[in-house]
Amino acid sequence: MPLKLILSIALFLLWGFVSWRWYVCGIKQACPEPPPPPEDVRPLVFNWGAPEAVTRPPFEAYRDSIALVALPEGQILEIVGLYFEGEPGTDSVANLGAARAEAVRKLFAETLPDERLAVSERQADEPEQAREQPFEAAAFRFIEPAALGDMEITELEGRILIQFPFREASKDIEPAAQAYFEKLARRIEQTNETIRITGHTDSIGAAAANLKLGLARAKYIEEILLAQGLAPSKMAVESKGEAEPIADNSTEDGQQRNRRVEIRIY
Repeated sequence: MPLKLILSIALFLLWGFVSWRWYVCGIKQACPEPPPPPEDVRPLVFNWGAPEAVTRPPFEAYRDSIALVALPEGQILEIVGLYFEGEPGTDSVANLGAARAEAVRKLFAETLPDERLAVSERQADEPEQAREQPFEAAAFRFIEPAALGDMEITELEGRILIQFPFREASKDIEPAAQAYFEKLARRIEQTNETIRITGHTDSIGAAAANLKLGLARAKYIEEILLAQGLAPSKMAVESKGEAEPIADNSTEDGQQRNRRVEIRIY
């Protein structure tokens, strides 16, 4: 078939299609509507630059499937708040991951007691179209707490939580805890990692006294690690006192959870 004829047929078909669309859509106003976008039914999402959790009708079933069905008895639910490069922080937290984790913790507190909830945060890869559309920014892990004598040690993502059930800064360390810190010191000493040890307290007593108590707790853990051979240059020590509670200080259980040392690994 000659090329001219092929081009003529193609142009005729194109002209016919354009004319049909103009008549149907422009004159008759009978152009078919495009299908609506699929409904977003993800139960828990966030918006760019915002710490608030957005829940949808399936959320309660979603929450219960994690907290009441999947979470093993006696284990802790760690809520990991995600944040992305370029997102702003807030006035009260360094990044939106921490704020998002706390927002989700409050939602799960309707189902689980405080002592079975922990929060952490980490930076993640930015989801596609995250700056224009809602995205998921909460992950979950199940954690088996290690009861080491009087201390309870919980390994979270990027940090270790050591809870003191007693008001004083130190007690004789149990053999199980000694073995744990020996293993931790060996790991840090043999890698490029460093740690920051932060002491925390409940709100009983004066704020200045609690700042000192928190520092004493942090130094207590530092001394244990020094005794295990960890170099001082691998550690930094600080206290937040009562300033950063993770539980309600108006209850005994909350006070106990706030008496803690956090070790962050870098």
